[in-house]
Amino acid sequence: MLSGGGARGAYEVGVLRYIRERLKGDNRIDIITGSSIGAVNGAYIAATADRPKAQGRLLARVWSELDLDEVCKFGWSQMRALPQVLFGKIRNQSSHGAQLGGLVDPRAMEALVRTRLPWAGITENLHRGHLSAISCTATEVATGNVTIFVQTASGTLPPHWPSALRQSVVLTPINAAHTLASGAIPVLFPAVRVGDQLFADGGLRQNTPLRPAMRLGATRLLIIGLRHKPDAGEFRQIREEAESAFPSAMFMLGKVLNVLLLEKVENDLERIQRMNQILAAGSEEFGPDFATRLAGAMHKDKSTPYSHVHTVLIRPSQDLGRVAFETVQRTGLSRYSGVIARWIRWAVQADGARQESDLASYLLFDRDYVQRLIDLGYADAARHHAELMSLFDR
Repeated sequence: MLSGGGARGAYEVGVLRYIRERLKGDNRIDIITGSSIGAVNGAYIAATADRPKAQGRLLARVWSELDLDEVCKFGWSQMRALPQVLFGKIRNQSSHGAQLGGLVDPRAMEALVRTRLPWAGITENLHRGHLSAISCTATEVATGNVTIFVQTASGTLPPHWPSALRQSVVLTPINAAHTLASGAIPVLFPAVRVGDQLFADGGLRQNTPLRPAMRLGATRLLIIGLRHKPDAGEFRQIREEAESAFPSAMFMLGKVLNVLLLEKVENDLERIQRMNQILAAGSEEFGPDFATRLAGAMHKDKSTPYSHVHTVLIRPSQDLGRVAFETVQRTGLSRYSGVIARWIRWAVQADGARQESDLASYLLFDRDYVQRLIDLGYADAARHHAELMSLFDR
């Protein structure tokens, strides 16, 4: 399960690289679900599933080629379009994959996604049995509903996929439009038309897509989060730093992005753990067929029993906002001259007392920052080596 978070997605690459390079034997990833930038990473993993040993290295190379001035380009064209972005404008019907709105020029990111990902490989790898399913999540702009785009090896959805309020599931070949839509951070990047509707960042409603993975049959879940969980000492430090200065608008915008985009995965994990406990206690009390009987009682047309779900959560051991702050302070982003780079420098200067910049952590498509996150993901995965070995049944 791959989470969303803009430039923070480089962390996922480091975790994947460790798994592919350091876990011996078969470490097949059977079902891939992603949201936002995690959908882009997930599509690359699915498209190169026939080359597992090279995946991490190849994806790291793609990330290292990102350029802040190109990915977050803001020039006169974007300035002229600003009233339309802010106040809207009636437009003629656009085609599938068209991008509408957004503050920054999306062409560099669109070109990278469309040309550097071998899209035909997804269908080929599904047909050849290298993986079973892939999904990506996007948010429908008109309604705010979650849409889960799914492609499976069988060409069908699992039977009895439970309906959910404000959620729809679409069986379709995954292509660049779906992943660009999933990663379209509102206002900053343009919404993307898929079919007859516009879609934006899937992380707004479902940032870490655990449930689609379980609906697709996964019973072993590797969850890669993009938010550091501070301990008590770090919480005290954050509060002490907050007393020294009134927060800037840039600081507040970063916190808003945290609320909107970063995972709320703990609740889902608590539900999984609780169900595991119920299944274990039920089997001990009522016999080994308890899970099957429970499924039959709750869903008369459900033939598959509930199963114990094994989970491993890997998340950053450092605050990525602080990593971004340190990178900007150290490099000064001297190789960049664009508007967004200047905004990031101002954000870091304004929040110097806090020594963090969550806003920069989402936008810093810079090779120094990217490499730090890849290295951090690799090191954090190494700390979970025993858990990963158990997850892959080693």
